[in-house]
Amino acid sequence: MKKWVLSHRDSSEMLGKIESGLGVTLELPKSAQAECTEPEGGVVFVSFDGMEFLQTGETFLPYLGSKTTLALFPSATVDEGAIKFLLNGADVMRPGIRVLEEWGGAGRYVVVREEKKGRAIAVGVSKVSSQEAREMTRGSCIRNLHYVGDRYWNLHKAI
Repeated sequence: MKKWVLSHRDSSEMLGKIESGLGVTLELPKSAQAECTEPEGGVVFVSFDGMEFLQTGETFLPYLGSKTTLALFPSATVDEGAIKFLLNGADVMRPGIRVLEEWGGAGRYVVVREEKKGRAIAVGVSKVSSQEAREMTRGSCIRNLHYVGDRYWNLHKAI
């Protein structure tokens, strides 16, 4: 396992990559430095002032264990019946969605929450716009990229 802190210049470059890759704006001070941890080759956890992201290759994802990071993204709430499938890596299907927040067009990152307590159980990328998802009655709406109990979740527990 490797750990390192990026310089201010490298941190601002990393911040720019994260913002452009995820389509969000992070309100961080210019002095914020990124702390990186690589528990296994190819997977890097990047932390900025309590916000955690996951990097695999050139792709960034919000890490499920970071509530401040997940608050930046729109969410979809699913019913209890969908949870077991999502925790095995299945995509989010329209019949299982109870509440949809507005996320705009296809290709946006969406946090998937469970209905009872509102906890985040997965992060995915939308296959359709939120308007199309509202009109759908069946089919896949969100591609599951990271979920509780997956490889990334277990790697982070080792840190």
